[in-house]
Amino acid sequence: MSNFENKIPKSSVVEISIDPNRTAAFVSFTHPENGGMGITLDKVYQALEENFVTFGILDDNIKMAVEQQRYNENICAARWEPPQDGIDGTIQYYFAKDKHVAPVEDEHGVVNFKDLGLINNITAGTPIAEITFPTEGEPGMDITGMPVAQKVGSPANYTVGAGTELINDDTQIVASINGNLVFKNGAFVVEEKIVINGDVDVSSGNIDFIGDITIKGGVFEGFRVASKRSITIMGLVTGAEIIADGDISVKVGVINSKIESKANVKVGFCENSDITAKGNVESQSFVGGEIFASDRIIASGKGVMVGGKFTALNGVEASVIGSENYTKTIVTLGNNAVLSEERERLEKEDAQMNEQTDQLGKILVTLADYAKKGKLSPEREQMQTEARRNRLRLLNQLRTNKRRIEEIDEALKLMQNLYVSVKRIIYPGVTLRINSSILKVNSMENRVRATVQGGDIVFVPL
Repeated sequence: MSNFENKIPKSSVVEISIDPNRTAAFVSFTHPENGGMGITLDKVYQALEENFVTFGILDDNIKMAVEQQRYNENICAARWEPPQDGIDGTIQYYFAKDKHVAPVEDEHGVVNFKDLGLINNITAGTPIAEITFPTEGEPGMDITGMPVAQKVGSPANYTVGAGTELINDDTQIVASINGNLVFKNGAFVVEEKIVINGDVDVSSGNIDFIGDITIKGGVFEGFRVASKRSITIMGLVTGAEIIADGDISVKVGVINSKIESKANVKVGFCENSDITAKGNVESQSFVGGEIFASDRIIASGKGVMVGGKFTALNGVEASVIGSENYTKTIVTLGNNAVLSEERERLEKEDAQMNEQTDQLGKILVTLADYAKKGKLSPEREQMQTEARRNRLRLLNQLRTNKRRIEEIDEALKLMQNLYVSVKRIIYPGVTLRINSSILKVNSMENRVRATVQGGDIVFVPL
């Protein structure tokens, strides 16, 4: 190369390099030589335009590089705007999907080994899950001004099971019915009925369910079954407690158990058990125990009622009442009869409370004498306060009982046309009470109806 060529002025040259994905552009410029023209902003912007770089230009970077004459450096001149990907939808469950049967511990740390948490009661409207929708996101733009697509969020994966529904613009899954909440086949479902395929024992624990219960086996001693609807038990109930708002049906029978229903009770046989029902109580045989029905007591089939106490407000039907051994059997019929028993109980309570009131009165008189003499110690002063409080409580209860007795006396003036139907035999040893009339049966009667005539209980043929 000649000396002449070495002295030719060479201006600064702008070079543009672009990322293959068009996410960034870099600019560099050569050093001018021999008095050649230096770098200018116009040259840089012209070069960017010629290379189609039109978006995300970093003006401050370019200006600083030109002002500082930063030759032969790679300067970031443009940067893309990346897309904002959408967010996937989510579902948050308020209940565990896996059901672990284990003894339940209460808030005091006491473990109940008969409560295994087998049932998960839920009421209609209770939230089961919260759902968030996916978002679309925002597209980006590369340095040439071309849009860059974002990834749209995916919706949450869920299934609305039976007994549940979507509400609040599909953002919540709630129970649509009362029942047992379980997770199966990929979804929470609410079952209105549950079936226990075996017995209620240590393997199942107590059963307390908001819906219908069917037990294909029996209920063992010491266990409890409760329902807000009906209970059907195919086997034997022994030494257990069965409570329902609806009907209770025990196909085999109950022994030494407690049964309560706000509807009807029907058992195969009943031995030494207490049964209370707002409707009818029906069994083929009642032996011992205490039975109360707001409607009727029905001894069907064999129709035996022997031993124990039987109270019904509207009627009693049986084939046999009592036994050849003159077993003590008490049959009470009618609301007035029930009221009469209540009146007798209240009078006994009043007698006891009057005696207690008199004793407290004497104590207060004695303590008042001590107070006059200035001999009332702190202990005696405390005794005086408690005696006054207890005496006042008893006097208030006596007034309450008096009002109730007056109400009962008014109700007892009303008579009902009630009867006890005996299809075969009623034995001596049976006491009948219909409304306020009482009859102790002293001879065997066949196929009769016990009713009230002229204030007395009499037998008339069926």
